Amino acid sequence: MAPRWLAEMRKSRKGGDHVGRPQGFYVNYKTFAAVQVARGNDVLVVSFDNLSAVNDDSLEREAWGDKFFAENNWSSLGILSFDANWYRDDVLFDYLEGLRDQGLFRQYRKVVMTGTSMGGYAACAFCGLAPGATVISYSPQSTLKKELVPWEKRFNRGRQQDWSGRYADAAALTESASKVYLIYDPYMEGDRIHARRFSGDNIAHLHSNYVGHKTVVFLRRAGILKDVTAKCVSGEMTPAMFDGLYRNRRKLPWYYMGLMDMALERGHYGLAERIIRGARAASGNPNLQAGLVRRRQAFLDKAAKKNK
Repeated sequence: MAPRWLAEMRKSRKGGDHVGRPQGFYVNYKTFAAVQVARGNDVLVVSFDNLSAVNDDSLEREAWGDKFFAENNWSSLGILSFDANWYRDDVLFDYLEGLRDQGLFRQYRKVVMTGTSMGGYAACAFCGLAPGATVISYSPQSTLKKELVPWEKRFNRGRQQDWSGRYADAAALTESASKVYLIYDPYMEGDRIHARRFSGDNIAHLHSNYVGHKTVVFLRRAGILKDVTAKCVSGEMTPAMFDGLYRNRRKLPWYYMGLMDMALERGHYGLAERIIRGARAASGNPNLQAGLVRRRQAFLDKAAKKNK
């Protein structure tokens, strides 16, 4: 099967006449590819893959988030990564700068750059290529340059890359953006410290509490990822609005499991008990209490074994 985006680029016939369909291009390099689908000149969403996609060599592979962008008739430019290199590639730098110099980004009323984790770093790092862009960055790293973030011990493959060249510190590259939405769990220490490195009146911190580094997965399961994205694209999103949407987290067991883990890790056993008591009523899930009790016991058993 041809990928959906390829079919969408092609022209179709209706009643014997050619019907204009969105067109675009696909280019392929050693460590990345670019897929552009033109759906009008209003909004262009530039998306960057995250780490989980780099080994996907299927023909049906799509750019990150493109199905949703198509549903909204937004044009898209998806950067597909074939390597866990955190986009540290001079060929990519030259390619994106070439698109800028050719005037691609100026064709659109609004440019949005987005991604999660590795892709979230890229969305922030490259947003200056389209001054005035909106950035939607989920659980991003600001950089993995050891001199700037010596405390960062995650993402070993990324830390091994060459961080001496262009676009090395995303936190220093967002000044020209109209708005930068950083969406992350403030209780996830590494993500919180990265987010704090960003500064400026255009930075908006949206807190997805107790979900760890999997903000996008959680928002999708909570049924609010599309709403969050749409409100950020339109520029309407505020921290208060995000908090209102985020209340849907109380329907998901994952939220309570994360809250329980945080309470136990910090030694707040009374809070853990209150979480267990209130979970069933708040979530409507009759099996959640038993699951939380088992999770608490597993934590206590592990702690006791470690202390022997």
